[in-house]
Amino acid sequence: MKRKYLFLLLAVFGVIAFCSCEEEVDERESDELLRLQAYMSIHYPDAKPTESGLYIIIEQEGTGASVSDNDFLLFEYTGRNLDDYVFETTNKATAKLYDIYSPQIHYSSKYIQYNLSVPTIIKGLEEGFSYMNEGGIAKLIIPSKLAYGNTRHQGLLPFSSVIFDIKLNKVVANPEEYEQQIIEEYISENYPDLIIEDALVDGIYILENTASTLPETESRDSIGDKDVVKLYYTGTFFDDWVFDTNVIEVAKENDIYDPNRDYAPISVTVDTSDTDGSSTHIKGFSLALKNLQTYTDAKILIPSKFAYGNSGSSTINPYTPLVFELNILTKTSPEDESVE
Repeated sequence: MKRKYLFLLLAVFGVIAFCSCEEEVDERESDELLRLQAYMSIHYPDAKPTESGLYIIIEQEGTGASVSDNDFLLFEYTGRNLDDYVFETTNKATAKLYDIYSPQIHYSSKYIQYNLSVPTIIKGLEEGFSYMNEGGIAKLIIPSKLAYGNTRHQGLLPFSSVIFDIKLNKVVANPEEYEQQIIEEYISENYPDLIIEDALVDGIYILENTASTLPETESRDSIGDKDVVKLYYTGTFFDDWVFDTNVIEVAKENDIYDPNRDYAPISVTVDTSDTDGSSTHIKGFSLALKNLQTYTDAKILIPSKFAYGNSGSSTINPYTPLVFELNILTKTSPEDESVE
């Protein structure tokens, strides 16, 4: 009997604790909304929220395309809380001004798919973009329920209203066509004497190809499928920002040096038939190497379909063409291994 009463007592305490937590959450959200209303009454007294609670201040009307589901959006932004704490930005100068700059971050426009069925951004941004056109600038004032809710984010406390200053640079309905356009513009601007069609081989672009110093005991050889090639590389975006390299001097110059990394030549197995992604390197490396020779310095441009594709990576936007500088050293062929 005593045990029965004990369980009943614990159950009652559990209900009380649960209710207390619920009240605490409700109070924190209520406090947030009161503070947001006070902020709006001081700074934007005439602004009215949407049905969801989002405030949209259009600062410049866009004259381009409106945003539709599955479009890709190229935009700049700065996110802050109501106390003017900047927690995120695509602008390097802003990051430095608010002391959140990191040399490991690429400060450039964000490029993501606007996907209503599989959201890629917070609800407040998703709704805000639906009111914008290409070329538009807006301030989105977002309650936490449309932002990061009861979680912490980049130094923000739970239940924080946030403000996003957005500039929508471009609405892209066809990302493949847009990528090809920027590839051709990059080549025309940086290599005006290069005929684009001549640079294109096996789907990648060879922009530069010169012989490097050849050791006395070595010969310069062509590279074929299944060869294992040793090389140094530096990968950049079109704005010359270095996102990866195994050249120690380049890493140090660009403030991305990692003391725990081995800055030595990598070995790339040339495999142009790789279709299942089993290779440890992007396919563009193989396509380029089989059109190059050992002991050469080359600069290549790899379209996204032979790099990180339509999904990108943690540091690379979707549909992003990449530029690599290669210092190609030796190769080992399968027949060389069989002889050994």
